[in-house]
Amino acid sequence: MANIAHPTQTLSRPLVNFGSRARTWLAAPKGDFTLILALILVGLVAQGLNMFNYPAFTLLDDEGIYAEQARSVLQGHSLTPYTYNYDHAPVGWMLISGWQLLSGGLHTFGTAIDSGRMLMLLLHLGMIPLLFGIVRKLGGNSLTAAIANLVFSLSPLAIFYQRMVLLDNLMLFFVLLSLDLLLDGWGRLSRLVMSGLMFGIALLCKETAIFILPAMIVIAMQQRWKHQGRFAVGAWVLPLMLTVSFYPLYALLKGELFPNGLSFDVRGNALLGGTEGVSLLDALLWQGTRSGGGLFNLDNQFWNLVRTDWLPRDTFLMIGGSLAVLVNLLRGIRNRQALMVGLLGLFPLVYLARGGVVFNYYILFAIPFLCLNLAIAFTPLVNLVGRRRKVAGWLALLLVPVLLAAYWLAGPLRPLYAEHPADSGRQAISWIKQNLPADSRIISRDDLWTDLREPGLGGPAFPNVHSHWKVATDKAVYDEVFQNDWHNVDYIIMSPNLDQDFATASNKLSLQAFQHSHLVKRWSADLGTESLHKHQIVELWKVDKIGTLDKDVLQGSSQYLSNNFGQTGAWAGSDGLVSSGAQANAMLRAVWTDNRAEFNRTWRWTQAHLINQNGLMAWEWQNGAILESHSDSGADTDLALALLMAAKRWNDPGLQSAGQKLVGSIWQNEVSVVFNKPYLTAGDWATRSQTLAFNPGYFAPYAYRIFMEIDPAHDWQGVIANGYQVLFDSASAPLSGGKAAGLPPDWIGLDRTSGKLVPLKLDQTDTTRYGFEAPRAYWRVALDLSWSNDQRAATFLKQAGFLRDEVNRLLQDGITRKGRVSSIYAHDGSVIQEPTSLVGTAGATGALLTLDPPSANLIYASEIIGGQSRNSQGIYWGQPQDLQTQTWGWFTTALYTGSLVDLWHNPVANSKGVNK
Repeated sequence: MANIAHPTQTLSRPLVNFGSRARTWLAAPKGDFTLILALILVGLVAQGLNMFNYPAFTLLDDEGIYAEQARSVLQGHSLTPYTYNYDHAPVGWMLISGWQLLSGGLHTFGTAIDSGRMLMLLLHLGMIPLLFGIVRKLGGNSLTAAIANLVFSLSPLAIFYQRMVLLDNLMLFFVLLSLDLLLDGWGRLSRLVMSGLMFGIALLCKETAIFILPAMIVIAMQQRWKHQGRFAVGAWVLPLMLTVSFYPLYALLKGELFPNGLSFDVRGNALLGGTEGVSLLDALLWQGTRSGGGLFNLDNQFWNLVRTDWLPRDTFLMIGGSLAVLVNLLRGIRNRQALMVGLLGLFPLVYLARGGVVFNYYILFAIPFLCLNLAIAFTPLVNLVGRRRKVAGWLALLLVPVLLAAYWLAGPLRPLYAEHPADSGRQAISWIKQNLPADSRIISRDDLWTDLREPGLGGPAFPNVHSHWKVATDKAVYDEVFQNDWHNVDYIIMSPNLDQDFATASNKLSLQAFQHSHLVKRWSADLGTESLHKHQIVELWKVDKIGTLDKDVLQGSSQYLSNNFGQTGAWAGSDGLVSSGAQANAMLRAVWTDNRAEFNRTWRWTQAHLINQNGLMAWEWQNGAILESHSDSGADTDLALALLMAAKRWNDPGLQSAGQKLVGSIWQNEVSVVFNKPYLTAGDWATRSQTLAFNPGYFAPYAYRIFMEIDPAHDWQGVIANGYQVLFDSASAPLSGGKAAGLPPDWIGLDRTSGKLVPLKLDQTDTTRYGFEAPRAYWRVALDLSWSNDQRAATFLKQAGFLRDEVNRLLQDGITRKGRVSSIYAHDGSVIQEPTSLVGTAGATGALLTLDPPSANLIYASEIIGGQSRNSQGIYWGQPQDLQTQTWGWFTTALYTGSLVDLWHNPVANSKGVNK
């Protein structure tokens, strides 16, 4: 037995000496181990620092897609939450789900994508010793192996894409692991078997690994001559094929390997959920025939990405690595090791430039092999340092990363650590979870899908969130969930220009929903230097219909008002001031919301503290005493209406008697007759001078129609007619000397002698402006139109073109519409004060519901839905203790949702929207 030669002694010499090491001082295993630990530390800092914030997890749909598919596997539902269409093999997201299971769940590190990014960091750290070993086994030395890893860890291009939850990163780890095992010089057959198995897993992570397969087979053939003879290639290929075979076997067992009727579809309709079902072969055929433009077309996807993304991010790696591939290929004429390295770098570049579809993150496939080629190309130079130049070698090793860090930190690397573009997505998730009903039906981008579907992160789960891609392609979603009708959509989570993707993907349902929706809220963050930076902007759009959220906002607002202002029956602001208008508004709200206890409490306080000897309310009360004893006709009118509707709603004759008495007092003290025409003035104080004072915002024709029924002796019809005339004339008259914008003024006077409207002098105030009083006129006239269908109301509202133009006015950047009205305008329409006010929003909403409903939907979505805040006491807007703001937030919502029912004529009527 001792005389039998080892089998390898009978073979010829290997073509490539893969197991050789450069005979330098750097070859000591102990030194390599210490160096690898240092490189891992560098990679940990470079890749891990700020990785949850940059790049934004809203940048690519892919991260969200793999997070949602991993969730589906983790929870045992299926390979995907929707129809599995074989676009990629499932092993990649199965591994992500395994990581989530081991690490404690989806939200252990923050969002679900944050959890995936932690796995990407671990994979990167695992690739560092693999790349180090590959460089050493392919003829490099420790210094060049360290340089390869420094570029691999510090390249801005590598950091940017390696942080992302992408199948490419999973695939690369197993490719490098397979290559490292294949290059192992120990000569064990088990290493080849494991290498083939790992490459099979790489293919099942992402099929693009097949483009490096030729180089791997050539290396396996080289190993055959050195160690295992003719068994080597088979020992590598057979485990690979066995591993990959599980994928078509799965499809075969499900009856989805072949297309129905063996009719192949290169357009991808079956892949996209067509009526013929899904098919693995159809999916592979579609993936293989997708075009990104020919190689020699300089406007194709590859060259565009080279110019706009890859070169700007890392010129050194792209140009230096490509040149190193060329150098190694030329060296390969005499050096088979260099040839193999060159081929490992060439095949990924050929894949990228082949003319097929190319996305920006596909560069991941080339990055480690470009680093490998750089290391091997520089090895001959580094070897010149030699054993006697040990100090110089270590200085070079230290100097290279310092110089690279200085260069990159000055430019491409800085945003990776200094910017937080992911804030927009996190803020969007938080706001949606805190403010939207959990049963909302939402069409979403994939990046937010998993976190919205899961409880946590500050709110409940949203089981009716669906990916816009699946709305376009999955019959079970667009047909069964949404019944192929945009009216069944409540909200859409958008990014700028996403509607173009809807059109490209023939996503008619999402496109129609978007076309009938308006922006609620936009979240944006520092755009930095990210490509596709538009995706760092997250938008929530509300479909134009009344839904559960609108009713929820109305109820929450009412609760907030009750909890914070009306516990004693006195509706006081933060300064303790109680106005007659606040009391009347509270009683109207109480009767409309069927809150009799609050109504009674407020009415008792009002009777005890504000009602004067004429039966009217004093204007203001504070600190136990009346500050202003004169009346406010708008408040008196609202109080009388509240009493009369409450009498009908709760069948209380006492309240009706009180309402009738108040109506009589209003006529006796607040109505003046000029030229035989009755006018309801601004209050009992406004009837005594030569110039009668009017407040257009007090004009409430819907109430006067009811007064006419209980007080037929007086000409309330004339009050309505003359009031409308004052509105029309005051809005069109050039009161301030310039051209009128068509807005009613806060105040206006009527000269008793001439019967003409004149500007009203009140202290030093410009009464001609459209400020905090006049917008109520539009709200009140809109309510009159909904109750009476008076065409004078419709005509007046249709003349609010100025407000429509303001809401739709483009800002200076020419991109964003104003989407709101300012708080105060001069009579000529020039802006006096920004930003908006809730009473201004109420007026604009009332006017635009008739004139331009889409504009009304826009301002309601952005100012009411988007402007809301919530706490344990309910829903509020702006300053929490601003009673006026909270009151008009409620009245705006109530008008929009059709909740302001004429309870005098329909005491138990159901609400119906005025904007339909």
